[in-house]
Amino acid sequence: MFIHNRIFDLENIWDDPIKISGLVATIIGIISFIPVLYIVYKTKITKNFPYKTLILALISNILWILYAASKDKIIDKQLMFMGVLYFLIYSFILYTKILN
Repeated sequence: MFIHNRIFDLENIWDDPIKISGLVATIIGIISFIPVLYIVYKTKITKNFPYKTLILALISNILWILYAASKDKIIDKQLMFMGVLYFLIYSFILYTKILN
């Protein structure tokens, strides 16, 4: 099966410091983008985001999602989760840029 029913297996995450660091890195990575989202949402200014960069970021995130979906490890599921969130963030920025 390409995408497994158990996306997040958080039962065993506390046993391995590497898994904990991956989870913390995921959370910090998403939190670090909140100010960017807020500024784009409030000002609707996206001139600092070139189209090519946004499209490449979207393609990159799609590839990360596909890669992570093909794996069983919890670390790879964190990659998929982060890829989905970044995909949504970049999609919002691109959508805002297209509207302006």
